[in-house]
Amino acid sequence: MSEEYVHASEEKRASKVVAVGYVPLVNLAEGIDTRIVPGKNLTLSFVHCAANAQGKMHSHPHEQMIVVLEGKIDIVIEGEIYGLQTGEVISIPGNVEHNGIAGDKDCQMLEIFTPAREDFEEKLRLAMTEQ
Repeated sequence: MSEEYVHASEEKRASKVVAVGYVPLVNLAEGIDTRIVPGKNLTLSFVHCAANAQGKMHSHPHEQMIVVLEGKIDIVIEGEIYGLQTGEVISIPGNVEHNGIAGDKDCQMLEIFTPAREDFEEKLRLAMTEQ
């Protein structure tokens, strides 16, 4: 490390760094769980989909990007299937109907929403109080 930088204090670090594995799980649908990390203007959702899990068709006003971290998933956008695999990213505009259908093995994804999803923040608050 350069001498011009100093390590942040533990207090400052704790105010900015989140260990995702310690964030409580939030169930979104049968076989679909997430760990939600809210930001000021965006929301991260670290999703685990069990093999063959399927969400319901839905839309929301938030722009969404999905990064497939592990596995395969079909993302359905306005009736068309986009098969995604590890390392691929898809963008979904706000107010567009979409859905996800996991492949025959578990799938890990990172979903990024902007603006921040207040409904997800509420789900996280509820999960934290249940712990």
